[in-house]
Amino acid sequence: MSAPELIAPGSGESASAALAPVLRITMGTDNLAGGTHGDPRLGEVDLYRLPSTDLTSVRGLIIGGGSDQIFLERNKDLLTEFVTSGGRVAVMGHVLTDFLPGLGVWRKLAYTGPKDLAITLGDPHPVWAGVDPVDLSTRKGVTGFYARGYIDKIPEGALVATRIGRHALPLDYVYPLGEGQVLAHGGNDLTGWANDPNSSSKLTTQLIDWLMQR
Repeated sequence: MSAPELIAPGSGESASAALAPVLRITMGTDNLAGGTHGDPRLGEVDLYRLPSTDLTSVRGLIIGGGSDQIFLERNKDLLTEFVTSGGRVAVMGHVLTDFLPGLGVWRKLAYTGPKDLAITLGDPHPVWAGVDPVDLSTRKGVTGFYARGYIDKIPEGALVATRIGRHALPLDYVYPLGEGQVLAHGGNDLTGWANDPNSSSKLTTQLIDWLMQR
């Protein structure tokens, strides 16, 4: 299947979600991966409308894990300009293309048991403040919901917020890009923990808090 044709900036209808200071980039019927408790600071924009969306008042973007990375790479200049001018972007999922400068590459982790997928906290970061890594490691009695891989080629100057497995391999990391910052999470979308009955439910609100700080 060929990649969708790019939408030229200024053509078509701009997304009304641009009124929200933080936008989650979605595809088709994608939802907020678990909900966000109706946080009014968070809106949505379809990925293929991103080039025609006015981002002037937007402070942060969440790129969902199921996003078309070929399309994102074709719009690398748009994303890079947003961050280097002061915006913040949170990238979810398995990064396999270079759609933002400095992004590491996701690698599948060879695992045989729960200890190979256990999450530990690394450098302090406000998105993970107060979150018990046990709540990330195991969900509903199952290990591996949070992530099943690690990140290769972490950018220079990056803060590594979480690590995975027996060898504490890098997982979540944050790095500066121009005047802005990029946060990358190599697993299921952090918004998916919004309604969990433990400390992991803090992730969504704290992520939006961080993205607001443009």
